[in-house]
Amino acid sequence: MEDLEQRLDYLEEVNDKLHMQNRVLAAALQGFLRALPQDMAEDVVESVQAAFEDEVAELGYTNSVHADSFQDAVDEFFRSKR
Repeated sequence: MEDLEQRLDYLEEVNDKLHMQNRVLAAALQGFLRALPQDMAEDVVESVQAAFEDEVAELGYTNSVHADSFQDAVDEFFRSKR
């Protein structure tokens, strides 16, 4: 039982670290976008959205179990940026 608790603690710690890494990357992207002229920033956001849509399509095409998770993360990413 103790081994199971240790593994659960480890997974929770790893999950927290990944969540923070994602927040760092999102903050960095926000900083890059703020530094760009408005018209260029809009082009970058459109390009990122297109890349995300391409990835969602690829994951869906290959019937990846991660397609829904990726789509949820993309939706959350853009919701938090508005």
